[in-house]
Amino acid sequence: MKVLFATLNAQYIHSSLALAYLKSYCQGDFADLHLMEYTINDNPGDILYSVYRIRPDVLCFSCYIWNIEDILNLCRDFKAIVPQCTIVLGGPEASYAADELLRRYPQINIVVRGEGEQTTKELLQALSEGQALRGIAGISYREDQMVCHNEDRAPLTNLDIIPFPYEDLSAYQNRVVYYETSRGCPFGCSYCLSAAEKGLRYFSLERVKHDLEILMHSDVREIKLVDRTFNSDEKRSRAIMSFIAENQPSCRFHFEICGDRLSDDMVDYLTTIPPGLFEFEIGVQSTHEPALQAIHRRQDWKRLQYNMERLKTAANIHLHLDLIAGLPQEGYREFSNSFNQVYNLKPHMLQLGFLKLLKGSPLWKEADRHGYVWQARAPYQVLANRYISYAELAHLQLVENLLNRYYNRGRFVTTLDYMAGEVYAGKAFDFYSDLADFWEERDLFSRGHRDREEYTILKDFVLNRHPDHGATVNEYLKYDYLKNFTNHDLPPGLDCHNPPNRNEIQRRLLGDPAVAALLSTGDNGEEIPLKVGRKGLHLEYFLINPLNGSVAAKPLPLLFYYPDNRPPARVMVANDIIY
Repeated sequence: MKVLFATLNAQYIHSSLALAYLKSYCQGDFADLHLMEYTINDNPGDILYSVYRIRPDVLCFSCYIWNIEDILNLCRDFKAIVPQCTIVLGGPEASYAADELLRRYPQINIVVRGEGEQTTKELLQALSEGQALRGIAGISYREDQMVCHNEDRAPLTNLDIIPFPYEDLSAYQNRVVYYETSRGCPFGCSYCLSAAEKGLRYFSLERVKHDLEILMHSDVREIKLVDRTFNSDEKRSRAIMSFIAENQPSCRFHFEICGDRLSDDMVDYLTTIPPGLFEFEIGVQSTHEPALQAIHRRQDWKRLQYNMERLKTAANIHLHLDLIAGLPQEGYREFSNSFNQVYNLKPHMLQLGFLKLLKGSPLWKEADRHGYVWQARAPYQVLANRYISYAELAHLQLVENLLNRYYNRGRFVTTLDYMAGEVYAGKAFDFYSDLADFWEERDLFSRGHRDREEYTILKDFVLNRHPDHGATVNEYLKYDYLKNFTNHDLPPGLDCHNPPNRNEIQRRLLGDPAVAALLSTGDNGEEIPLKVGRKGLHLEYFLINPLNGSVAAKPLPLLFYYPDNRPPARVMVANDIIY
């Protein structure tokens, strides 16, 4: 019996841990197992032919909100050309809609509900031996035109019996490798499917260290731990982090953590982690207490704020914070307050997400109570509720667009600090909201824009809405642009204050010892010949000092140096050298 495990990832860089686990768990009992990962951007016809070439007897799909529609279409087409194939769906988007899927889609034969390893193995054994499906816990299926639901399967108590999921890590060189050290979550947030699963289960520390050692020596570029709250057990999480740091891997690690559960000792330890090794994703979701209570989420905002400020000061760990718009009890004004509080922590990335009413989640079952209106098809994004209107959520999507475009790409740091902190007096949400209005008024969202144009548009916005700040913002935009681009031709609309003999001055600077020292060292401390380093040098004059905001008595010369001719630039004040 030939079995194909398949899914459609959101992007090529992603990979499927679920399928890797299923294949490894079933590997010893079935010789002809295949695993194929596609993306939702692939041509459906190409995917269909790829599956057809394998000609599986059993086709198993892992289903999520981002791929369920494409998978259902693929199942319909494949069943039409290979009607004898048994099609099995699993994953969260199938688990909680088993009855509906089997009744609406005759091409689907079986749905695996919940944790899949044991269930899938028993199912494949039954199919290979022609046995009845009645005794297999955790499945729904069609029998004699009737939809049958067997009893739920209890989760595995000993996770260590699941084999290491990856056979050939060379296939993941340019992709994110996913790994988990636990299953379950200590929280019961009502919008999340984790609320339907009680308790936490852990792989043993010995097993985790064994697996991580393999992963760290595989030359993959990023390992993302999908534990829903990695630091649920602080002693254990610190032991794993210490093991990683001691091995000095070249890859980076991404953890989903609860920011307010970090103790002082843990934060002290985290400040010693080598820069670039760890990334933290922290789901703040909201700072509005009634909203947190409505979704049954416990959060100590003051503690979270304190911990984030300490980690931001240490500047060694990338901090990614999340917000969710559309939560119960949180209207537009309350969300703007949450946005401001989280934004003012200045994380490296701030994700503005939108609530999705996932099938099987407690909030999905309480939708009428809060007046929810949501998309009828995946991803089931909320359109409105009693507390926030569709128009307000639509405007927040414009804000999200600009947040990603200007803030999360990290190319406007100095300008945005000035706009949010000075022009808008700490109310960053008002800035992005006004900027969204400006973009909408000029129909800018409907057109593509080069990176350079974004600087020009922001300057135009300031001149239109805050003309008194135009000259200052011009200098900050120049600084941000030159810091992040090696093209020294400033974007249209940015004023230049260079003297006519700027090129001659820059050539003279090459003879200064301080400038020569700047040019002679690469990013990794390697020595660079002066004739090579000088190619990455640019001199620009400013009317204010963008490093501290002070007004320059006379035009301030700054040297931008791009090691290996790549941004970001190192910046040196050349005032004492030139004047």
